[in-house]
Amino acid sequence: MAKPSTAIAIRVLAGLCYMIAAIILLLTHQTVRAQSLTIIITSLDWDGLWYCLIVYFIGCFYNFLVIFLPAGSPLWKTVIAIDVILNIAVGASIGVGWEIYTPMKRGYLVARWYPICGVVPYFCSKLLGSLISATFGFTFSISLLMYTLHVIVDPFLIQK
Repeated sequence: MAKPSTAIAIRVLAGLCYMIAAIILLLTHQTVRAQSLTIIITSLDWDGLWYCLIVYFIGCFYNFLVIFLPAGSPLWKTVIAIDVILNIAVGASIGVGWEIYTPMKRGYLVARWYPICGVVPYFCSKLLGSLISATFGFTFSISLLMYTLHVIVDPFLIQK
């Protein structure tokens, strides 16, 4: 099975987006001093963001690993199945990330959780950048999966 250059380029873009999202998420923190109180907020304080971080690193590692997979390897048969599983995990982690970010930005006044992005704007903007990068990586990855499925199924759709 030959590796088309467009598939390699899309996989590199997806891997880079996941790597950028993971690095930003790992390094996101902010210290706020208010009167005699010091608050240190990091992205690793939330369990959902830990899940996002782990999935983004796995997505980055997997995409770069597939690039270096030899063209005639029997492991290519499992790539599509692992792509599907990885896209499900990344899609879930992006959903978790956006659901954590939304109450941070807008608050949830019914539960008396007030928005914290007014207090820690640097933290919220870094978290938003990580989520946007991961969303782009997911878009690249799912488009590559759809392209691969189209190439595999297309010969069966042609009637002779």
